[in-house]
Amino acid sequence: MDDLQKAKAQCLADITTHLPDYVNRLNAIDSRLLAYIEDAISNDGSHANLYELLGIRKELRLMDSYEIDIERVQRTLRAIEGVWESGKHVKGGLKFDTPRGNMHVRQMPYQAWCIFGIYAFIVEVDMQRNYHTGDELLPTEYVVDGKVWDKRRLTQECFMHQTRKSGKTEEGAAIDFVEVCFLGPANGQALICAPTSDASKIAYKAIRDFAMQVDPTCVNRMGGKLFRMTRNGMNWQPGHRMKGEILCMAAGKTPKDGLYASVVHADEHGQPGYINGHCDMQAAVETCWGSTGPRREKLLLHTTTAGRVTEGPYRDKLESYIEPSLLNELNYPLGEPHRTPDDSWFAFILRLDPWEITDDLEKLNNDELFKKVNRSIGITVQPDYYRQRLYEARQSEDTRKEVLTKDFNIWQTASVIEWIKPDVIRANQERLLKEIANGEKRAKRVDDCTANYGWVMFVGMDFSMGDDLYAHGYLGVNVKTGDLLADLDAWITQETLEKISIRPLYERWIADGWLHVCPGGVIDTEVPVKRIIDLHESGVNIMRIGFDPYRSPDPVNMLKAWVYSLGNQPDEYIVPISQTLANYNQPTEQLTAIVKHPQGMLRFSPNPLWPYCFGCAVLDKDTRMENKKPVKRNPGSDACKVDPIQALLSAWICWNHVEASERKTD
Repeated sequence: MDDLQKAKAQCLADITTHLPDYVNRLNAIDSRLLAYIEDAISNDGSHANLYELLGIRKELRLMDSYEIDIERVQRTLRAIEGVWESGKHVKGGLKFDTPRGNMHVRQMPYQAWCIFGIYAFIVEVDMQRNYHTGDELLPTEYVVDGKVWDKRRLTQECFMHQTRKSGKTEEGAAIDFVEVCFLGPANGQALICAPTSDASKIAYKAIRDFAMQVDPTCVNRMGGKLFRMTRNGMNWQPGHRMKGEILCMAAGKTPKDGLYASVVHADEHGQPGYINGHCDMQAAVETCWGSTGPRREKLLLHTTTAGRVTEGPYRDKLESYIEPSLLNELNYPLGEPHRTPDDSWFAFILRLDPWEITDDLEKLNNDELFKKVNRSIGITVQPDYYRQRLYEARQSEDTRKEVLTKDFNIWQTASVIEWIKPDVIRANQERLLKEIANGEKRAKRVDDCTANYGWVMFVGMDFSMGDDLYAHGYLGVNVKTGDLLADLDAWITQETLEKISIRPLYERWIADGWLHVCPGGVIDTEVPVKRIIDLHESGVNIMRIGFDPYRSPDPVNMLKAWVYSLGNQPDEYIVPISQTLANYNQPTEQLTAIVKHPQGMLRFSPNPLWPYCFGCAVLDKDTRMENKKPVKRNPGSDACKVDPIQALLSAWICWNHVEASERKTD
């Protein structure tokens, strides 16, 4: 069982143990909240993923830490679904598209949970002003010790990461509509951002249908009794006390002025990736979100599936910030109040567990996995939908990627191509050994690259995640001869060694000294840090150390403390390097060119991990083929490793930075 599986087991145990303490409070709001949680944890959580369970645990913690606005949750549910008695619709609410036509439907338990996550909690905000007798206060404002405070909705951002046919866009449109038309400020403004004009109109079509239910005449040329509808927006008729509007904003076509959003709905935010370091969709979202500044309460709502992107703004935020933050929830005991800076967002994530992600369609053919990624099966999704889609996925590569991304929320790369073959690396290593045997002055390992022989060293660090290697990539540069040496150190845990599918190969590498093993199930970060310190003390001139800022801070903090103890500024020597396509593109091209050049000066150390890892690597390219970086050939295999290569590229970036700064100095 890896760390993430242990985290899920702990999270499930925490929820199961403490849920009785929350039953009455949940039922006082809406009985569907408890029903949703009980369903999620049933059958040992087999149809709920780790991050969905962590999201549940987070909301339970918030119930201990903040005042709950029961009325606002219930009002929002009534505005969307109307009043129901004995399972029948009585009055009010919106009609939704269903397999049986346009009709009133009750929110499913998971949808009620999302409404709860957005509207339930109230936070106290210091207004940074003193109260003077006669000052006019808002109904939500109050005075404490002469200071004015305000009570506001806690949640400002919501991630509804759901699969196709789960009602995410229509649910988001319903939130947009009731916020602007019924429950939000009189001058509320909802902005729907989407990758294309056509995409933004999908959510807008739902809003148009909602508006016609309330005011059937609104589509008339001059507008109706309440609303006016255009191709790209809806607003209230002039003279009405409500002044709100809903507008469609397509990526690349967002105006800079005149926006004053209270809700920004980023629909299909996960689809677009970065192109030359830029994303039009993200620019549109940021422009719209920037207009919310004066609002007391604002909401950034993401409704999306996974996309065919290796790197994009939404995916980066989800994987580098939201999911790690949810894992931190395990550090906060339930039943005790505890507030964090991350309390202002809510996440509902439907996806497979990390250890279940695979391209093998047969392994995905499982009822529990279907339910894990879509809670609407049998309601708005036909029971045989997923098996039909898996059958269709076998027909073409394009359909397969579409099914994996849209129906299973598995991110797919835009394009991959073959890269440097392992035989090329082996030939390079053999060349180095022959040169040394012939008496040439060549460095064989990083330990040989000392300053007295003219070497400087750049280090890249790739921290272990799951069963991956904890790797250092070393790029030695000889300032006298121009020679380059690529070397590595790699560590695994004893626990990983015992369960890895290539254990005999690992054990041979360990016996030969090429791979290092740490006792237990966690890498002792002091060991890799000590390796760098030992290299320095043996005469290796380490110029820069690059690290991935999204990973563990412990080794970075240790290294910074060491650099500071030497009388140097740590930030000048320990530098963050994000492992993005844009960052890795240049060193990838440079490495490719120098390895394939007949007279290339780069040599690889004799470590057998080098050819092995290059055999595991392919180049991932973005949709316009502008940027590229090495990725795993088979991400679902525990034997597929590219960590030393990524660490080497981080070291190469450090070298590029130093060379660029020296050119500026000259």
